[in-house]
Amino acid sequence: MHFSDLKVKQFAKLSTQNSVLSTHRLSLITATGLTTIVVVLCAHLAVANLDKRSIGEDIFRNRCAVCHGLDGSGDTTLGKKLKIPDLRSEKVQRLTDDDLIKVVTDGMGQMPSFKKKLSRDSIYQVIGHIRKLKQD
Repeated sequence: MHFSDLKVKQFAKLSTQNSVLSTHRLSLITATGLTTIVVVLCAHLAVANLDKRSIGEDIFRNRCAVCHGLDGSGDTTLGKKLKIPDLRSEKVQRLTDDDLIKVVTDGMGQMPSFKKKLSRDSIYQVIGHIRKLKQD
């Protein structure tokens, strides 16, 4: 079964409301059938999930989580060995942004400096993510 360009455009309009995919991209789909639509929907969902994660969270996952854990608890093998503080704790959350920026930039104890590894903007993004980890 093949879909006409009109049906594809109608489907695209319905399936891309409030998303980053545009009808223009989906209009590139020509009568190739249901398989193409399924592939496009899967791609659409993957892009939507990436949008929900912040840049700071991505950096944290790649650079910090090995020690601090995804949740910031420090409950990892390295975190326990190094006695890393819980980033969600009131003690850490009470630190000013400038204090946290200094720790990430210059390092502290056995934590390495990220001065040469992350841009200042990336460090701000990470601090923003750390603030979201706050315990309730």
